[in-house]
Amino acid sequence: MIVSRCAICGGKVEEREISEEVKIRNDFVVIENVRAGVCVECGERYYPPGVVDRLRGIERSLMDREKLKRLDVIGSTYRLRYDAPF
Repeated sequence: MIVSRCAICGGKVEEREISEEVKIRNDFVVIENVRAGVCVECGERYYPPGVVDRLRGIERSLMDREKLKRLDVIGSTYRLRYDAPF
């Protein structure tokens, strides 16, 4: 465990496997099974050494359109302006 108490709110930090969302141009990629400490009160995340570097490396490699095409499609993203009639 990286820390036991949250630096933001003082809440307890628990180790969990989480998902991270990364935006690649107009696409979103969900990276699953990321190990992190998560505050049970405010949700602040704390990453073990090397995790952020690995996430950034994945993000850089996905800039290659061909690698992005090999991923499983799990949904669609739509754009809606806040002030648009709906």
